[in-house]
Amino acid sequence: LKQQPSLNKLKISVLTEKKDEIKVNKKEAVSKFWKEIEEINTPIFEDIEGDDKYNFITFVFREDEEVDNIVCHIQLYLQNMFVTEDIKECLLERIKDTNIYFKSYKLLKGIRATYNFSKNNPLEPKNPAENLFKYADSIIPDPFNSKKYLFKMNGISFPINEIESPEAPPQPWYGIRVNIDHGKIEEYTSYSEVQNNKRKILVYTPPNYSKKHSSYHFVLLFDGLIFEEVAKVSSTLDNLIADDKIPPVVAIMVENFGSTNIALRNSELAPNPKFVEYIIKELLPWVRENFNVTINPSHSVIGGASAGGITSTFIAFKHPEIFGNIISMSGSYWKVGEEFAQQFAQSERLPLKFYLDVGVLEEASPSGIFNSNRHFHTVLQEKGYLVHYTEFLGGHDFICFRGSIADGLLYLIGK
Repeated sequence: LKQQPSLNKLKISVLTEKKDEIKVNKKEAVSKFWKEIEEINTPIFEDIEGDDKYNFITFVFREDEEVDNIVCHIQLYLQNMFVTEDIKECLLERIKDTNIYFKSYKLLKGIRATYNFSKNNPLEPKNPAENLFKYADSIIPDPFNSKKYLFKMNGISFPINEIESPEAPPQPWYGIRVNIDHGKIEEYTSYSEVQNNKRKILVYTPPNYSKKHSSYHFVLLFDGLIFEEVAKVSSTLDNLIADDKIPPVVAIMVENFGSTNIALRNSELAPNPKFVEYIIKELLPWVRENFNVTINPSHSVIGGASAGGITSTFIAFKHPEIFGNIISMSGSYWKVGEEFAQQFAQSERLPLKFYLDVGVLEEASPSGIFNSNRHFHTVLQEKGYLVHYTEFLGGHDFICFRGSIADGLLYLIGK
C-alpha cells in the first residue's frame, strides 16, 4: 500500500480529532471521511515522529447497521500468533453516532501480514486463532483493500486481506505480466502404492518447452497447490525466465492436503519415511519418464515452507545425489530437535546449497521456530555449507513466502 499526501488527514491522531468535527457537522464530516478512504486504500499507515523502526497502522470499517461489535483479526503469524491473546483486544472502536469503526496498532516498518474482520462476534473462544477458525463462515474482507485472497486450511476457507507497509521490500517477480511468454500448467493425479493414496500434482513447463531441448533444471515444491493458488509460483517462474535471471525450469508442485486434511499433511511432512519413499521411488521416476528434466543434482531444487522446509532438507540430506539445492521457508526445524542439526554437524559435508529464511514475527511463537532456524543456519555455516540466510519482516505467511520462492531460486540456480 502506498502512502499518499491525503493520508495526513487520516492519521489516527486526526481520527480522534474528527470526533469533534463530527459533533459540529456529523453528516458532512462522515461523508467526507469515507470519500477520502475510498481514494486511498486501507489500512492507513502513519509515521511516528522520532521513530525509524515502527509505524502506526489503522484499520477502518464501515457499518451502517447497529451491531454488537466489529473485530479486526490481524494475523502476524498465521494461526499461532496474533497481536494479542485476547479477542476482546481486537475490538474496533466506534466514533459515536457514526458508521465509522477503527483500531490502531504499532507495527514494524516494512512489515507484511494479513487481516480480516467479523461482526457480532460472540468473543468466545477468547483465543484469537481459535475464534477466527470457529467463525470462519462469518469472516468479512476489507472492502477498501483490493489486495486479498482466499485462505484454505483443513476444509475451512475465508477471505484474507494483505498488509503491505510502504517500506516493505519489493517482490518484483511476483504477479502476472501480460507482455511476456508464459509457461504451461497441467494437473495430474499421482497414485502411490507405498502410501496407498493419491494426490494432485501440478507440473509447470516453461515457454517453448521441448523434449528435444537439453534437459531442464528441475524444481520440486511441497504444498504446491496452495503455493500456486496464493503465491502464483508459475508467474514467478515466467517472470524470472523472461528476465533471464534463471534458466528455464520444469517445476513439480505436490499436493500435501493442507487445505483439506491438515493432520495428513503434518503426518507426511513430519518428515515421514513412507512419504520420502513415495517421492524418491514413485513420483520422481514418473517425472523423469514424462518430462525432460535434469539428473544433475546441482540443477535440481527441492523446497517448501514450514514442515515442507524441513522435509525438503531431510530428503536432500538423504539423497544428495538427486537434490543439490534446498529452499526452506520458515522451516519447522523445532519439530525434530537438536538431533537433526547434529546430523549435519557430525556427518561429512555434502554437496548441498541452502536458502533459508524465517520471519522476525515468528520469534514470538512458542514453538521455537525462529531460534531453531537461526541455530540450523549456524550449524550449516560452521560446517562450511553454502547457505543464504534471511530474517524477513513478516511471519508464517504466504505473502512473505511468495517473495522467498524467487529469492531462493535466484541464489541457488540464478545466472
